[in-house]
Amino acid sequence: MNEKDSSFINQERTYRTLKCFQKAECIYDITFYFAHKFLNIGDRTIDQMIQAARSGKQNLAEGNIDGVTSKEMELKLTNVNRASLHELLLDYEDYLRVRNLEHWGPKDSRYIQTAAFCRNHLDSAIYREKIQQRSDETIANIAITLIHQCDVLIVGLIEWLKRDFKQKGGIKEQMYQARKEWQKRNSGNGGYSGYSGYSGRSGQIPTPPTSPTPPTPPTPPTPPTPPTPPTNNKQ
Repeated sequence: MNEKDSSFINQERTYRTLKCFQKAECIYDITFYFAHKFLNIGDRTIDQMIQAARSGKQNLAEGNIDGVTSKEMELKLTNVNRASLHELLLDYEDYLRVRNLEHWGPKDSRYIQTAAFCRNHLDSAIYREKIQQRSDETIANIAITLIHQCDVLIVGLIEWLKRDFKQKGGIKEQMYQARKEWQKRNSGNGGYSGYSGYSGRSGQIPTPPTSPTPPTPPTPPTPPTPPTPPTNNKQ
């Protein structure tokens, strides 16, 4: 079996190892619980928050896979992911504000403790277990903290994607470069690299194409016969 060629179209991407994806999964699980637990049945915000959290996770996965053949699509979807999480962030902030609940500031000891915990834990199962005994205010602040941390990671990912594009180019450039390198490696091994990049074994060199035969010039038209002058019948 031939070894995989990872010079371009590398299919071995694993979005699940991205820290921002793992945090986004935690945010989704928390939001799913929060929206169904603390929002009234029929409130449109339930679907809106869950869809924003879902988009914040799914677009990272889709962008990572689409990036195999399209850096532009990967950048777009990664930024869509960031926009969805900011939409969700506003929903959590609105929930706290309109209910006169506290939004923990950066100097609040509860925020400092939560931020440290969120930095070191990326398993969504831990959050699903711990939020069962927490109030709506606490869960909302945990979600807000995770969203801010995830946003920082996504910004870093976007910057990395920009640098990677500058260094390697898009898929067309990589395909062209891979083709040129293949031709270079195989041109001196008894093979033939010629028309259309053909490479074959010795004795199987294709015949170069024959130059087309120029068309026969058209025959010039025969000039018309001048009319015969009339005969004079007078004697």
